[in-house]
Amino acid sequence: MNHLFQNNDFDPSKLFSSQDQSVGQRMLRGRWTGVSAFRSVKAREAHLRGVAGCGPMWAIDFSNGITDVGIHFVLDRFSNVGAPSALTWYAGLMDNAGFTGVASADTALSHTGWSESVAYDESVRQTLAFSAASARAISDSVSFTMNATTTVKGLFVISDNTKSGTAGTLFSTALFVTPPALVSGNVLTANYSLSD
Repeated sequence: MNHLFQNNDFDPSKLFSSQDQSVGQRMLRGRWTGVSAFRSVKAREAHLRGVAGCGPMWAIDFSNGITDVGIHFVLDRFSNVGAPSALTWYAGLMDNAGFTGVASADTALSHTGWSESVAYDESVRQTLAFSAASARAISDSVSFTMNATTTVKGLFVISDNTKSGTAGTLFSTALFVTPPALVSGNVLTANYSLSD
């Protein structure tokens, strides 16, 4: 059975659609707002003072595109390839039992809508050992060897490897469309990728 992830970037229109796990349609999106042109410096100053009839000739908002080298720069630093001060990231499992929801305000210490499942053999959360960014993306795979009967609601990415730990930065959560019911000895594998 194929268990897809919901794209959980806290956009309700995406939260309930079946899509592969990602950080959203674009991890980074810049936007220029209030770009405007005035006839002269004096006209701009008059507009700032609130003088009627001295507004801009035009004003627009527009998005920008991130270059390949730009996105690779950010991804490499996120993944600890490009900077020694970057964090190492780990994957953990979300328990289906008692699940009520995820929220953009969730943190490692406080995520009242869900709990972590530690029903796997590995002694720590699994390391996401990203390699250098390529083709505007980074990715890595993790595996969990189940040691009990459990249903996994989803996965999360965090900067602390301690099972049930409440320290570190909770980066993201992702939910299965259909949570898989697993038994002891099953191995859950997952690939996590970040791209623009």
